[in-house]
Formats: sequence, C-alpha cells, structure tokens
Amino acid sequence: MAVPDMLMLLGWVALATYAQTVTGFAFGLILMGGVVLSGLAPVAIVAILISILSLFNCALALYRNMGNLDREIVLLCSLSGFVTLIFGVWVLDALSGQHVHWLQLILGVAILISSLMLVVHPLPRKTRASRASFLFFGGLSGFMGGMFSTSGPPLVFHFYRQPLSLAVIRDCLLLIFAINSLQRLVIVGVQGRLDTNILLLAVVAIPVVVLFTWLGRRYPPPLTEANLRRVAFLMLFASGLSLCGSALFNA
Repeated sequence: MAVPDMLMLLGWVALATYAQTVTGFAFGLILMGGVVLSGLAPVAIVAILISILSLFNCALALYRNMGNLDREIVLLCSLSGFVTLIFGVWVLDALSGQHVHWLQLILGVAILISSLMLVVHPLPRKTRASRASFLFFGGLSGFMGGMFSTSGPPLVFHFYRQPLSLAVIRDCLLLIFAINSLQRLVIVGVQGRLDTNILLLAVVAIPVVVLFTWLGRRYPPPLTEANLRRVAFLMLFASGLSLCGSALFNA
C-alpha cells in the first residue's frame, strides 16, 4: 500500500476509534464504510483488519474487568453466532469476485439500517427475552460479523431492550464481539488469508487505536449524548447512501 493510502486508512482508523470511544458504537461500520468508499482496500481485507483491531480493542476494555458477565447470554449468542459467521464468510467469498457491486450494496444497506438504530431508542422490556431470541440475534450478529466484521448492531439493539444493568450489557457485548472476532480470524487463518501484509497493517494501526481511544476519553467533543448520536447517524447514513449509490451505478 502506498504511503498516502496508508495515511488515509489510518485516518479512518482514528476517526472510527474516536467515534467508538465517545458513542460506544460503530467502529467497524465507520471503518468499513470509509475504507471501501475511498477505494483503499476490498471488503474482505478490511474485514480481517477490523477483526484484529476489534479483538485488541475488546481485550483492552475487558482486561481485569469481567465481573459483570451473564455467562448464559454470552454462550447462547456465541454459539449461534459461530454457525452463521461461517455462512457470512462464505457469502462474502462468493460475492467478492464477479458480484462485488452487490456486496457493496448489501454493505450500504447494512450501514443505513445500523445508522437508524443509533437514533431509535428501543423500549426496554419488563422481563428478560427468551433464550431463543438471544440465539436469533446472536446468529444475525454472527452473519454480519462473517460478512463485514461488523457484528454489533443486532446485538446492541436487542441487549438494550433487556432489563439488565449497563455494566452487564457492556461487558457481555464486549466479550461476544471479542469471541466473534477471534472466531473469524481462525476461519480466515485456516483459509490461508491471514498473511504478513495484513498483520503488519494491523501492527501499524494498533497504536492509532490506543491513542484515539485515550483522546476520546480525555477530550470528548462538547456535545450531549443525543447530539453525539445524531452526528454518528449522519456520518453513517451518508456513508451507507454513498455506497448504495456507487454500487447501483456500477451495476
């Protein structure tokens, strides 16, 4: 990768990390949408990079802080997510050749739907949802994780409807995302696609993740939580709309 392209990619990593730190959402969506829209790398390569960085980010956040886990929920979501993750990787491989515009369109639609979830506040339930619902949303999350390494939106939406403390929701989501990323890396590693170039790219990007995580915590923007969500929504919505438009034009 040329130096200007590398700097632009690291810029997207910085923006995605900062946004994730101040909103708690959308790292993978912003990075995937920005890099693909900029034409810096294909979806399959960006997905591997996101898996590595997400695993590092989640592990860093969970270090010495795993006392709020609901192990049953984590197990249910991780098991169903693994099955559909394999299917998601297969769909990505099938569309990455001659049907890349359809892949870009699916990504754009996924980002548009995810952006809407940012501004829709799910109504909390009085009782916890059934085990089957966690299996379903875990599976949906796994499929998105397999295709684009962006497994967050379905689970975030479902978890925030549950009568659980924010600490339990946060730690469960972080662990599930870490497991999802690790599972995906194992799959692409078995396929022989976890090469030296991607690993070197991740090594270069990790310090950026650490720096902008610290900056996001130390210097958050002077906006309310509602306005932060609106800014993230506009950014994601514009990215998804552009991806859809570009895909339809190329098709």
